Amino acid sequence: MSIESALADNSESSNLGIDTKNDDRRMRQYKTLAAAFSYPDDSFFAHFPDLADDKRNLMAEYDRLFRAGVVWLYGAEYLVKNEFQRANLLSDIMGFYTAFGLEPDKERPDSITCEMEFMYGLILKRDRAGQLGGDDQAKEKIDVCLDAEKKFFTEHLEPAAVLIAEKLISQSENHFYVNIAKDMLEFLASEREYFGLMATTDIEQ
Repeated sequence: MSIESALADNSESSNLGIDTKNDDRRMRQYKTLAAAFSYPDDSFFAHFPDLADDKRNLMAEYDRLFRAGVVWLYGAEYLVKNEFQRANLLSDIMGFYTAFGLEPDKERPDSITCEMEFMYGLILKRDRAGQLGGDDQAKEKIDVCLDAEKKFFTEHLEPAAVLIAEKLISQSENHFYVNIAKDMLEFLASEREYFGLMATTDIEQ
């Protein structure tokens, strides 16, 4: 699951209190999870080349789980009770994306893949701001991105991702999907710790 780092080893970032090594690790994990819940096509296997021999089984399981609606990969399917709440949720998510110049590519804004990619983008933007120097404008951009990371994670990504992972573990016996769901729960717990939040779920081993 190796993904090329998008971060430079920059001393200015360290001066601004940015842990580039930890951010690199977090970005890799978000990117990996986004890829894991995409359709198992050529792009998927570029991230997971060791799974190429299992392509047919993975495609069949993806169709059974996610296209047949056994496990929804969209946060609104878990977090809202009516169409009014759905509209508000999707609007709020799109507000985050628009504010940072990002837009879903042929996917619903509440898809787990889009939300993982957005977190990746926020970390990247924050670290790039840190590489610009230590002036007040750079610090402000860093604070804005970090605040958005925590707010988006807390309000949107984590609540949906926990439920998706738990449903996936209960509905699949596929080694890859069960393990990636468990990995996601572990990563979400580490992100809660990163943001200084209290743990809300036990991780199934």
